[in-house]
Amino acid sequence: MHTVPPIHAEHVAAFAGEVVSGVSPLAVPHRPRLDRPPRECFPIVEEQIAAEGGVMVTGWALWEWPGVFIEAEFHAVWRAADGSLVDLTPNRILPKEIVFLPDPQTKHEGRQIDNVRKPLVKDNDLTRFLFTFKRQFEILNKGDLACQHGPISLPPKALKELQSLQKEGARLERRLQNRYSKQTQQ
Repeated sequence: MHTVPPIHAEHVAAFAGEVVSGVSPLAVPHRPRLDRPPRECFPIVEEQIAAEGGVMVTGWALWEWPGVFIEAEFHAVWRAADGSLVDLTPNRILPKEIVFLPDPQTKHEGRQIDNVRKPLVKDNDLTRFLFTFKRQFEILNKGDLACQHGPISLPPKALKELQSLQKEGARLERRLQNRYSKQTQQ
């Protein structure tokens, strides 16, 4: 479902401007450290800096369900000593490059930051589907949980709501895939 969006598309530029004003998205080579856990960009970049120097650049990796919604995920890439940017983080897909939106204002301070999502179609199921992600993030990051990484423990009521949202999200995703599968394959 998630793919790298076309970097020069109008909807990508418009979305990027909503996420970080005045900054253009960049195509950044993806050279994942496959020996590291997926989606753990901050420790991976910190390890790379310790080993080879350079600096961490924070911003947003852009992803898209083509024609359905676009998403910005808070992310970090490595800037090598020669100035080149590289994405070192394994993720669910292995593209040759990612679309990265540098964000000089937002820094990684150990707290989780929710993704920014924007529908590309008007669809009540999609609106609810995106809401399930937002609400799951709120549950998983309430209070002190926002600074915890890895497995966490939830109170029974929160766990029950989370499981219900996950089930609803999976049901909505199947409905959306059925509705938009032809559009996604084009």
